[in-house]
Amino acid sequence: MMREINKIRAEGTAWRITQDYCIDTPGALPLEDIAMDRGVLCLEAPLTGCLARLVRKGKRGIIRTQIGIREEGRKRFAIAHELGHWFLHEAETQRIYKCTEEQMRQYKGSPLEVEANIFAGELLMPTVLFRPRAQDEEPRLDTVKSLAILFKTSLTATGIKFVDTNKHETILVMSTGGKVTWSKQQGNRSGLRIEKGMALHPESLAFNLADTLGRSGPEVVAPEVWISQNWHERQLEVTEESWSLDGYDSVLTLLVVVEADRAGEPDMVEHYELRNRRGE
Repeated sequence: MMREINKIRAEGTAWRITQDYCIDTPGALPLEDIAMDRGVLCLEAPLTGCLARLVRKGKRGIIRTQIGIREEGRKRFAIAHELGHWFLHEAETQRIYKCTEEQMRQYKGSPLEVEANIFAGELLMPTVLFRPRAQDEEPRLDTVKSLAILFKTSLTATGIKFVDTNKHETILVMSTGGKVTWSKQQGNRSGLRIEKGMALHPESLAFNLADTLGRSGPEVVAPEVWISQNWHERQLEVTEESWSLDGYDSVLTLLVVVEADRAGEPDMVEHYELRNRRGE
């Protein structure tokens, strides 16, 4: 039987580390130095079938990340993820962790991988520093990018933290090859769902970026373009913004969901068209 995810412990452990090293400025975490101070050597090496690997032997460990990772933020998250295993899962019988990029986006599934991701997100983007800079900001990918630069984190990891922190109801979606590969939204009480593997709707902005580089939006789109399940039958208005990611054959999408009293009326199509033309 799979054990439950201990989110509080993962976040609390990361928070204590930032306190131990007096981290009070975004992006100031000396990640590899902290790892070394705790007995873990960080190296780059050619890896097969994973983005990063942790090997533990007693109180010493080695973290290897795939050589040639282009983005500093992506490499830092990979190291922080493995440190999550180091600090959280010492009691586990497993002594070698080989983690793929897909596992580093998991917030469902294996509790060990989910906890490592929660730890990494909190370590690199402490909520006490991140929330004041994110909760009241306009939900735009430009906002996410600015925060990623500030905290020295990847665009996707920052987007996931932003979704959990911003006061608006937002959904972050990654699509590859014209299909949804994963999505992240705050909690699971919204009654909305985007299916993994779902083909992009031809009327979505992401669909038009699947084979080209560019940015689109924000624009209002019909809810059914993205929402595959609306369990509470909410009347919605959905705004989409999509960016293609150079070198990854993928599109990152930020959806903003609001209640729309007039969403079921016949003139809503005209309403969407007017909003789009006005750039609202």
